[in-house]
Amino acid sequence: MASSFPTVHRKCLGCTAQGDLGRRYECSVCGSEVIYCGNCFDEGRNRPTHKHKYYHPMKAIYNRAFFELFFSGEELVNGEAPQSYKCPFCDEMGFTSEELQVHVEEKHGGHADAAALLAILEIMNRPVGSVVTASSVAEEEKAKSTEIRCQEKSRGGLSYEVILAEPAPNVAVPKRPVTPGKNVSVEEIEQKLKAAEERRISLEAKKMADISNKLAKVEEATRKKDEITNEFITQTKEQLESKMELHVEKREAIISDLKEKLKIHSQEIEKTRETLEQQKANEQKAIEEKLKIAQSLRDENIKKMLDRLKEHNTIKIAEIKSQNDQLECQKLEEKARIYENKLFAAEQKREKELQKKIEKVQMLERRAELVRQNKAQSQDIDGQPNAIASSG
Repeated sequence: MASSFPTVHRKCLGCTAQGDLGRRYECSVCGSEVIYCGNCFDEGRNRPTHKHKYYHPMKAIYNRAFFELFFSGEELVNGEAPQSYKCPFCDEMGFTSEELQVHVEEKHGGHADAAALLAILEIMNRPVGSVVTASSVAEEEKAKSTEIRCQEKSRGGLSYEVILAEPAPNVAVPKRPVTPGKNVSVEEIEQKLKAAEERRISLEAKKMADISNKLAKVEEATRKKDEITNEFITQTKEQLESKMELHVEKREAIISDLKEKLKIHSQEIEKTRETLEQQKANEQKAIEEKLKIAQSLRDENIKKMLDRLKEHNTIKIAEIKSQNDQLECQKLEEKARIYENKLFAAEQKREKELQKKIEKVQMLERRAELVRQNKAQSQDIDGQPNAIASSG
């Protein structure tokens, strides 16, 4: 990854997202033909194809924002972000390319795809400028089709495994020359056996030399890994110490700044408090003066109101007294008129009663007169006095 972090637009094969993927994973062998965004790669959507194998290492590429997020300003390694690979055979994670090469050689040397992965890793671990392509991997596998692998089986003993390349198809096999039959002497047989023994010894010496070279490479890879690890630890420690010193300085600067601000703020608060107390005293004094003035005005108003009430009461009492007198006179007159009406009505009623009685007496007198007349008539007719006495 370049140090300038250019914005590159790619398409994810998993979710088909396009544009700046932020964090993406690109195949170290297939290149930009196999790209997955960070989410799809984390979810395990990295699917092998006929060309893209499952053991191909996937290289993480970040833009500026994601690099700052994941590595927090960590320096680039050979112009790229630090890489961490996963073993495709045991899914163990956290390897650099050198560590993964050693891990595959030690733990998965007998795997069917180990040779292809080791060829890819060896090209990746070459100096800067080596490019891993499918053709270079094929050539590397062809060059290393025959190899000798060493594995420690027990303490003090080693076992060797010779792997031969598969026979190339459509290749003409050279025919052995026809030799005329002849009698072979014992000396010739001994010479041939001696020559075969020398060839076997030289072949074993060559194998041992190859094994020594392999072991030297492993030791060199281990040494490089240790050096890189130690260098990484040292750099990380120095960076952390510098960051811690920077953080301590920033913290002390922030604390001193806060103390200064708090001091200024407390002074401003004290000034504000004194100003408020002065304003409060002035306002209280003004309120007391206003209360005194209001009290004096209230006393004057009360005095005026009392005088007005006294005058009002005197006039009002006289008016009420005259009104009461008038009401009493009216009531007496009304009562007298009522009494007169009642007396007049009683007089008329008495006269009516007297008239009724007089009429009754007169009616009785007329009846008595009629009775007398009838009696007199009866005496004249009979010539005899009536035995019935007059009721006169």
